Amino acid sequence: YLNYKLTGELKDSTASIVGYVPYDFKNRCWKKKCDLVRPVFDIPNEMMCDLVEPGDVIGHLTKQAAEDLGLTTKLRLIATGTDKACEILGLGCVNRKRAAISFGTTATITFTTGDYLEPETFIPPYDSILPGRYTPEVEIFRGYWLISWFKKEFAQKEVAEAIEKKVSTEEILNKKLKEVPAGCDGLVLQPYFTPNLTMPEAKGAVIGLSDVHTRIHLYRAIIEGINFALMDGMRHMEKRGDFRFEEIRVGGGGAQSSEICQITADMFGLPVVRTQTYEVSGIGSAIPAFVSLGVFDSYKEALHHMVYKKDVFLPNKKQHAVYQKLYEDVYKQIYPRLSEIYMRMSKI
Repeated sequence: YLNYKLTGELKDSTASIVGYVPYDFKNRCWKKKCDLVRPVFDIPNEMMCDLVEPGDVIGHLTKQAAEDLGLTTKLRLIATGTDKACEILGLGCVNRKRAAISFGTTATITFTTGDYLEPETFIPPYDSILPGRYTPEVEIFRGYWLISWFKKEFAQKEVAEAIEKKVSTEEILNKKLKEVPAGCDGLVLQPYFTPNLTMPEAKGAVIGLSDVHTRIHLYRAIIEGINFALMDGMRHMEKRGDFRFEEIRVGGGGAQSSEICQITADMFGLPVVRTQTYEVSGIGSAIPAFVSLGVFDSYKEALHHMVYKKDVFLPNKKQHAVYQKLYEDVYKQIYPRLSEIYMRMSKI
């Protein structure tokens, strides 16, 4: 719709298709009428927009759009991809060795592969901005939204302090993360405040509360809980694809925090890389535009010039051992033990 408002052309990029529509991710086109699963998402072909590849020109700005934006009708709109597709590219995660984690409102873990690999059964991998590549992805729908929830419900003191000091509330909260040890003195949070597609009955859970716990324990438990859920997704994708990640690259608002990056390295037991900006989606969106315009001859050359490491956080082996035991013996057991209770709750 935005492309249409800008150019008058009802077109979209193949790397922008993520909804439940009759799209063939393997062949980057709408499903044929004879496709076996077409009836599941049976939207008539005449209602579907035209598709273009990343780097293709969607059209020029209309006169109205140019006037509204203070730009010129000579300006071309070049197709790129979704926010997450752009984030992966903007982090330089273009092979199976690197996982891309987005610490955004929806937290995700994803990677780029040349193989059609479903992250979960019946869940397709999305099409990459790179030709012939896919990006399997696991989403935690209420990811860093939980930070906003925590601020609203529990952090009025820090909100007021942030206004006075003219800094972000997260900056104040993140400095306090070091006050709480790894594992939050036995407090574990499962972040399914909005369940995913394969666990529709799931809900959020906090277990292990005792008289030693404070608001900051809960704050750190949120950070750790999101990471535990992402670890679940990472292990699942590694098992399905029979490979192992060697490095994690992070983007999104949460990546601004060195404390969160270090916790992530300790939990996953892998180096965590922060690139030159946490706004990696903007970088990733610009890359296919520069390649299309001939500024760079290839995606490889564009990545070499536009993506570089800023910080590397190495895992603390002692901390990782604590997290590993918590993950195996506690976190992985929560959903199987509570799923039946969640279903009863919904019925009641």
